[in-house]
Amino acid sequence: MNVELFAHPLSFREQPQAQADWLAAHGVDGVRLAFSYHSGRWLLTTSAPCAVADFASGQWFRDEPAPHDAGRLELPVLGDEATIATAALLESGIEVTAWLVGLHQSGPATGHPESALRNAFAHPYRHALCPARPEVRAYAIDLVTRTARRPGVTGLELEAFGYLGWQHQSAHDKLGAALRPVDCWLLSLCFCSACTHHFTDAGLDVPAITETIRTALRAQLADPAEAGDLEADARTVLGSEQHDTVLEVRSRITADLVRDAVTAAAGLPVSVRTTANPYACDGKSAAGLDTLAGATGALTVTDLSGDAQALHRELAAASRTGARVSAGWNLAADRTTDEQQLAAVAEDARAAGARSLALYAYDLAPAQRLTWLRNLSHPSDRPDTGAPTPPPSIPEPVK
Repeated sequence: MNVELFAHPLSFREQPQAQADWLAAHGVDGVRLAFSYHSGRWLLTTSAPCAVADFASGQWFRDEPAPHDAGRLELPVLGDEATIATAALLESGIEVTAWLVGLHQSGPATGHPESALRNAFAHPYRHALCPARPEVRAYAIDLVTRTARRPGVTGLELEAFGYLGWQHQSAHDKLGAALRPVDCWLLSLCFCSACTHHFTDAGLDVPAITETIRTALRAQLADPAEAGDLEADARTVLGSEQHDTVLEVRSRITADLVRDAVTAAAGLPVSVRTTANPYACDGKSAAGLDTLAGATGALTVTDLSGDAQALHRELAAASRTGARVSAGWNLAADRTTDEQQLAAVAEDARAAGARSLALYAYDLAPAQRLTWLRNLSHPSDRPDTGAPTPPPSIPEPVK
């Protein structure tokens, strides 16, 4: 089982080769490097300790220029750090998977609100593009096509290729009401013109179903009810027949997008971030594990909250598909308690047949934790070599 790290290319801005060599020395087999990413504000731990990296959403590689079209969805080019980092990692013997955050892009969604998710109250979400819209699908396929041609990239990791949800970390989110899981899911259902068309074709009365959702949400805000089982609550609100149709339509749209992305990759291996939970709206493609396994042949299942039992359940479900499976886990200080817990997670992933354990994320997790990685994948092949090599010396960041 390989050991990999999720990483942002900004982390290789200073002394990229020294950092790549350091990762290789600590047993890192591969890096899932963000070639496109949502906006963020990271407090770095390793490449430039205590630096605050504040960045917009966009792509981190430059390629052939295309004619600018003001009406076309596209990501801004924020730098060429992914190209630089890829070259350094390959020189160190580390494989590079291009990690693409597809539809979770605040820039295009804000600039083109007609392409964003739109809830039952007709409010657009500025952090998420709708996968049912033709212009969004064209944007996503173009991103995959261009990334698949990047020198040195050995595979693609697709995140947020499907429906995002209402819940999102952004600028000073405030919520004073008690929302149940079902309320968050109802707020995440999209009723843009494209989704409305698909729902109508499937036999749903969209004006009636949106009014049902509005009534349920207004009631919850006025007098909060206790949460029950998510599926039972969803069936209570929508009725079983409408509930099943809504899930089926959204799953079909997501699966079609992923299939198109695999075709656009032109033979490059593709893994999709997914889950067995059909209600997921958090960047994982929720379209049925068997369906997505058939489309891609490889699944990435993660639990970044620190719930090892939840990851175990996801691994068990994914392994039954027969696809190649990768497990994702969070190495952050508040998600991994100690080295023994990490070893237990790795053993669970290995027992489930996972081909790799991908840890989130380089330059966010404490730097010292990288010394835990050397014996995770091949304990007998990676003898203890004594004191770990210190991280490369990085100049103090400009303040």
